[in-house]
Amino acid sequence: MSDTTTTRYRVERQIGRGGMATVWRAHDTVLDRPVALKRLRPSLLDDQEAVDRFRREAETVARLAHPGLVHLLDRGEDDEGPFLVMELVDGEDLKTRIRRDGPLEPREAARVCADVARALDHAHHNGIVHRDIKSQNVLLTRDGQAKLTDFGIARLMEGQHDAGLTRTGMLVGSSDYLAPEQAEGQPIDGRTDVYSLGIVLWECLTGKLPFPADSFLGVAMRHVSDPLPDPRSVRPEIPSHIAACTLRAAAKHPGHRFDSAARFARALMETDSGDTASFTMPPDMDMSQSDTQRRRRPARRGRSLTELAALLAALLVAAGAFVAYQALNDEMPAPPPQPAARALTIDSVKSFDPQGGDEENPGEVSNATDGTLDTAWHTERYQTTPDFGGYSKDGVGLQLSLQKGFRPTEMTITSDTPGATFEVRNAGNPPFTDAPLAKGTFRGGSQRVSLGPGAGGTILLWITQLGPTPDADGKYSADVQEVSVKGVPNRRG
Repeated sequence: MSDTTTTRYRVERQIGRGGMATVWRAHDTVLDRPVALKRLRPSLLDDQEAVDRFRREAETVARLAHPGLVHLLDRGEDDEGPFLVMELVDGEDLKTRIRRDGPLEPREAARVCADVARALDHAHHNGIVHRDIKSQNVLLTRDGQAKLTDFGIARLMEGQHDAGLTRTGMLVGSSDYLAPEQAEGQPIDGRTDVYSLGIVLWECLTGKLPFPADSFLGVAMRHVSDPLPDPRSVRPEIPSHIAACTLRAAAKHPGHRFDSAARFARALMETDSGDTASFTMPPDMDMSQSDTQRRRRPARRGRSLTELAALLAALLVAAGAFVAYQALNDEMPAPPPQPAARALTIDSVKSFDPQGGDEENPGEVSNATDGTLDTAWHTERYQTTPDFGGYSKDGVGLQLSLQKGFRPTEMTITSDTPGATFEVRNAGNPPFTDAPLAKGTFRGGSQRVSLGPGAGGTILLWITQLGPTPDADGKYSADVQEVSVKGVPNRRG
């Protein structure tokens, strides 16, 4: 883009880019102020639907005026196509903050999401639902204020007294934050945005997303059917009422959520003041129950096989159509490029058995990192049960000291003991008080696990239960043929 894009706005540098648009820092030469100038990408200028949607964004945002929303200042068109002029937010987006620093302090997370909820309530009262609430679309100013942006796929309600929104055969929105009714092609309303903001709050509290999957469709189906985990299962120190607010906002059935974004905001702030009198959980989210007890059937039951097949077919079609809309992600501003993970040197490895003599077959530990599957480190052989023979033992494992200057992001483990269970943790003595970085069950062969954002330079592969099949002598054990770790450079400053 040239610096003569318009006679009024002098373009300085690009600050964000997505599949639909690019965002530039510019200077308003008339009012002598910095602005953000948003342009449709050149490849879409011949796509009339994309052009119309871009123009509708200006019409949508022009209806709104709230301190929690990024303001539209101007719109125009020149030889390079239509453009929008927006308030320039001096700061970063919430996704970038979480990626860099990990989860927010719980009360800060509540405050940020309450700011967004109040802005959403203003939009809803003006007949607009956002439909694409995600952490990338929440901008944080230097003084910590949250501002919501990107109404590119927002829709107007059909009527001021209509609880639903315009029905569409197109599935839109980021799948990581997609409300179940969006995934199912059902009518949506302001509670749809409340759900997505509940997922953003879960991400703020835990530093991760609740429903990872290998595809857009897989994530969408998990939003429909999987119960949202209590965020305290990741960070036990989260206050119970903030956890309760999260679970209620992201309830599967819209009728079990907060009935408005304003109510969500008030509940989050009541956790700070200690006033919880007006806050109640829906009956299927009793926080006194265990995670297992709270796992419940999906909100919509009794579908026939024909209905389920039709839903799956609709999702497959929508997933293809979603490609065009996925380009809306990360438009303003785009997160900085993430460095590719690289294999880390394992400086040292030792066995770890603090409840049984400090080490476990120490002579074999080098077998787990020697680069060959022909050798292995084995636990000791235990009698009676896979729970370490009934001994009062939390587990045994391998402690890995990793290459300095890097943050581990994933571990690959090869084991011939299917059914044994494991956790990956920062090094420390049991009983552990922090949440594991990852956990799983050996499947036999190699498997890769992603590590949480808090992984340090010394991590522990902790065997929590031995293989379920005894050997010829009736004893139980587990083995690790090979373990490797990848990571990214630590950020400085």
